[in-house]
Amino acid sequence: MRVRDAEIRELLDADTLDAEALSRNLRDIRFINAALGWRAYTVRAVARQVRAAGMRSFALLDVASGSADMPLAIARWAARAGIAARITATDISVQIVSIAREQASGVAGMSVERQDALHLPYAPASFDFALCTLALHHFEPEQAVALLREMARVGRRVLVFDVERSRLAYLGAFALTHVTPMNYMTRHDAPASVRRAYSAAELRDFAGRAGLRDARVRVAFPFRLALDARGGA
Repeated sequence: MRVRDAEIRELLDADTLDAEALSRNLRDIRFINAALGWRAYTVRAVARQVRAAGMRSFALLDVASGSADMPLAIARWAARAGIAARITATDISVQIVSIAREQASGVAGMSVERQDALHLPYAPASFDFALCTLALHHFEPEQAVALLREMARVGRRVLVFDVERSRLAYLGAFALTHVTPMNYMTRHDAPASVRRAYSAAELRDFAGRAGLRDARVRVAFPFRLALDARGGA
C-alpha cells in the first residue's frame, strides 16, 4: 500500500453498465456511506462551514456525485435548519445521472446535471462550496490536479473527502463487502478503491500544484482523507 495501484480499474468506471447491477451497486454505496458514517461526516463538515460563516443561504456543487446521497443529505439538513440551499449534483455517466435524478426527485433546491468534472461549465466562484466525496481516487494524478483546479475555480471553498490508502482500510473494505450481502461490483470496487486511493502527502502535493490556498489535509477515523481549502483560484 506504499504505492498507489494505477493498473486496477473499478467496474463502476466502465462506459456502459448493466442497469440492474449498477442500481444495486449504487444502493450498496449508499448503505456503506451511511453505515461507515461518511454521509454524516460530510453533512457535519458542510454544516460547520455554513454556521461558522453565519450563512442563511448557500450554493453547493457536488462533482462525481454518484447517486447523490451526499448532496441529498446536505439538502435535508439545510431544510431542517431553515437555511436556503441551492445544490447541484453532477456526474459524467448518463446512467448514473438518471438514477441520481430519481433519488433527488421532489427535493427543493436540488438539481442533478450531467457534467464532466474536469471541464465544468460554471462561472468562476459561482458556488460557495465545491464538494467531492469518495471520488478522487477515480482520477489519475494529473486529472486529480485538474479536478482540484476546476473546483477551486467555481467554488469559494473546496472540500474533498476520500478514503486513505492503507492496509487496514483495504482489509476493512474487503471484509465489509464480503461479510454483508453486496453486489459483485461492490465486492470488486470497494477494495479496488482503496488500492487506487491517495495518501495525505499525495493529496497535499495535488493541492499545491492546483494552486489551492490555505489547503489543509488531514486523516480522520476511520481512514478518511479530508482536504479543506479556499477556492476562487
